[in-house]
Amino acid sequence: MTVGAGGMHAYATIAELAAAFGLEEAQAAALTRHADLMLAWRRGNVTALRTRAEIVNTLFGDALALLDVPQLRERASAGWLDLGAGAGIPGIPLAVALPAAELTLLDSASGKCAFLAAAVEAAGLAARATVVCARSEQHAAAGQPGREAYGVVLARAVAPLPALVELAAPLLARGGVLLASKTGRAVREEGPAGASAAKLCGLAAFPVVVLSRSPLDDAVCAVYEKVAAAPKRLPRREGQAVKHPLAR
Repeated sequence: MTVGAGGMHAYATIAELAAAFGLEEAQAAALTRHADLMLAWRRGNVTALRTRAEIVNTLFGDALALLDVPQLRERASAGWLDLGAGAGIPGIPLAVALPAAELTLLDSASGKCAFLAAAVEAAGLAARATVVCARSEQHAAAGQPGREAYGVVLARAVAPLPALVELAAPLLARGGVLLASKTGRAVREEGPAGASAAKLCGLAAFPVVVLSRSPLDDAVCAVYEKVAAAPKRLPRREGQAVKHPLAR
């Protein structure tokens, strides 16, 4: 492992990644198979990255940096939801690293869902990971299985913080947390509106966690805890959280 400018870590291989995060041989092999699948996948674009080194460093390294978030480890055996899971980042690497986790990968794009199903098998997570092909508003609606069901909602490159807070609120169980991977700059810009939206949605903003082991510059995790039941009006209609946020 090398350390780049500004203290950023860089991971050139799965072996370096495994050594840095204390992964066992079987866990490293699972990540290798996930990377292999991304490189070989031809049924739609799940990532713009085209080399193993980019996948290992940019995707896996940034995902595993969330292991330094105390609220994640405290809920290692809780049900997790990866919101807008895409290529399975950060959910799959984190579930590989923490074997007690039960993971739901949520995405509305059928092509990405097909990839996620294959990735779950490749990573050896079939016994404790599920793919749901739906929008979060559908999964979290009253009477649906995702309604206030999760101890952790993970979100990476999905939406601004006010929208993420609103989307996560009806998915989280009381005491659950939204962990949003962001840059420090994005949190400074979006954080005040995110905190305002949180108050309207039954969540509370907690201190931002700096992801010091991420390979990405200025990587942080915004943390929100579910402290009250989600308002019955949530979720709103599909797309409203992004188009017309509760707080700006």
